[in-house]
Amino acid sequence: MKIDVIIIGLVAALSGLYALHSSFGLAGAGAGLAVMITYALLLKIKPKKPAEKTFFQNIRFKLPIIIVIAGIVWVVAGKFNFPIWWQIEFVSFAFVGFCFFTLLDWKTLKLEKSNFDWVKRLLATYALASGIFIGVTAQLPQFDPMLELEKLNKPPVKLSGLAGPEVIAAGREVFENNKCFNCHKVFWEGNSDRGPNLGTKQIGLYPEDYIKEQIIEPRKKQSPGFDDPKSVKAMPTYYGEDLSEDELHALVSYLKTLRDPTHMPVEGKFGEQWTWWDDKDVVAEGQQVFEGVHPATEGLSCAVCHGKDGTPMMTGALDFRNENNTDTTKIEGDHTDKVLKDWPDALWYRRVTRGVPNTPMAPWGMIFEHLYLWKAEAYARTFHDPLEKRTAKRPVPPVPTKEEIESWKSKELFLDPLL
Repeated sequence: MKIDVIIIGLVAALSGLYALHSSFGLAGAGAGLAVMITYALLLKIKPKKPAEKTFFQNIRFKLPIIIVIAGIVWVVAGKFNFPIWWQIEFVSFAFVGFCFFTLLDWKTLKLEKSNFDWVKRLLATYALASGIFIGVTAQLPQFDPMLELEKLNKPPVKLSGLAGPEVIAAGREVFENNKCFNCHKVFWEGNSDRGPNLGTKQIGLYPEDYIKEQIIEPRKKQSPGFDDPKSVKAMPTYYGEDLSEDELHALVSYLKTLRDPTHMPVEGKFGEQWTWWDDKDVVAEGQQVFEGVHPATEGLSCAVCHGKDGTPMMTGALDFRNENNTDTTKIEGDHTDKVLKDWPDALWYRRVTRGVPNTPMAPWGMIFEHLYLWKAEAYARTFHDPLEKRTAKRPVPPVPTKEEIESWKSKELFLDPLL
């Protein structure tokens, strides 16, 4: 072997190992070295005498291997929060490779009868591949340059003269035009889990100033579960300059509508999520609300009636310590036979926000921010289900469908007129 070939090979190998070490540390460099050694050993094996293979012989090893590779690609792409359509595309590429290598090992074609037969075969193959490609891609959403130009040339949002619902609609447009769906889902909409699902997280519960800060200075305070280095850098920091004051206000108005009156907020990355029921920080803040010492809920003290230690201080107050307590019968048409430990999130929410008529249980949702009422509920549950004694977290609820979200409005589950 020529010395220049050896030198080039060594330089390439060392460069590859250095790149792997820089990206993945010793584990990456070790894996790369193992691959190189394996490849070198395989080159030493004398090739077998080529023999014709049947179709089954051709695919019996390739197919299981490609299925395993496709599975690995799917899982890894999911771990890196690629949208599902990208995962499908990556897996498709793996199967394209399977077809390619299957064709390479196909039976030898018959000899061409003339010098132009190979040209006809080539053109036919190209035409077939092009036809399949064009036929499939034609079914996908097409790029419309005029539509994109229209978006670019669209004047900025102006809120003068707009009423509440129109401002919210304008905010939704700002959300779409700035490609927020590329990283965030809104309940069932969107196909990326790179950032929090702003619907199930219920970003609308948070104060406007907090939401603005998350848009303009996203790295100042990361959403729970998204504090890894990759997620920290994912959210762009230029929206403070790109968005006008009106656009920012409209966007915040839209985000304030993203709430769910039927489930506890959900935190964390997809696949590793949890609800506020099991969030120790939420429960700790909820205790402050419950005991009447939280500055944001001055004047509210659940402990006055329900007791600081869970012992009811007033006749008729629900004893949160007893997991088998039943629901009130004082609200006509709104009663459940389920015991306290099985109460759905929606019932907790209704009882706290709407209260119980003719009792000291006022409709606190008309007075205090629902963000803190949810947290107080999370704490109240610990009287009969202490955090430290739980063996498993409560299941993360399914993402509400479009129909369910529409039903919230028709059933008037929101106290806010605009919602």
